[in-house]
Amino acid sequence: MGDANGINNVGCCYQNGIGVEKDEHKVFIYYQKSADMNAAAINPVGYCYENGTGVEKDEHKAFIYYQKSAKMGNIYGIFSVGVCYDNGIGVEKDENKAFMYYQKICRNGAR
Repeated sequence: MGDANGINNVGCCYQNGIGVEKDEHKVFIYYQKSADMNAAAINPVGYCYENGTGVEKDEHKAFIYYQKSAKMGNIYGIFSVGVCYDNGIGVEKDENKAFMYYQKICRNGAR
């Protein structure tokens, strides 16, 4: 089955062309596999949906993945939800909610 962090790192390699040719489809596949095994890896799947990396672009799905990550306490997920509210990405723009998520980051910091 493998290690979730290792699988996530392989996705990063495909995303950045480290030791392999860049391959957006493989980026999504590896990030999704990692997310299935490790809650911390959910945020990169949201990134793929937000940017259309290896999957059809779907900002609402991106927001859902970011939100799921945030609910699990992932600092990157919390930040990403704030950015989505701040910029209206996959959700109606709401600067008050964006501020609330940014405050969570300031209060809790990285875990």
